[in-house]
Amino acid sequence: MAAVDDAVALISAASLVGIDEVYGNNLPKEAADSLGKTVVLVTDTANNPSGYGNNDFWRLAQEIEVQIWYSQDFADDPEALEVTLMKAFVHAGWKVAAVRQRTLDPDTQQLMNTFYFHVKRIFRRLNLWH
Repeated sequence: MAAVDDAVALISAASLVGIDEVYGNNLPKEAADSLGKTVVLVTDTANNPSGYGNNDFWRLAQEIEVQIWYSQDFADDPEALEVTLMKAFVHAGWKVAAVRQRTLDPDTQQLMNTFYFHVKRIFRRLNLWH
């Protein structure tokens, strides 16, 4: 399964209070235009071979970007939601690669933040490559 699909499933299964919708790779226009919902978009940022041996690689180092656009009506503490999100990834075997600073969109007055998570997946036994 792709890293983006896994991350979307992880966030959805975590049922994080405050997140209304989670999307992978593509944010529909209606979600992008919605200021009343807290929306999450997950995209790929890296998919690099690693773990070399016998003239081949057997592992992929994958990284994803998770962007959160908070509803204009978001009444909870964004930090509490963000810490819970990071812990969900860490407990599922991912590492927090980076967390950006929260910013406020001057046009929509929406708070947003960006996170990067990293995971290494072993493909040695799957015989995916020849």
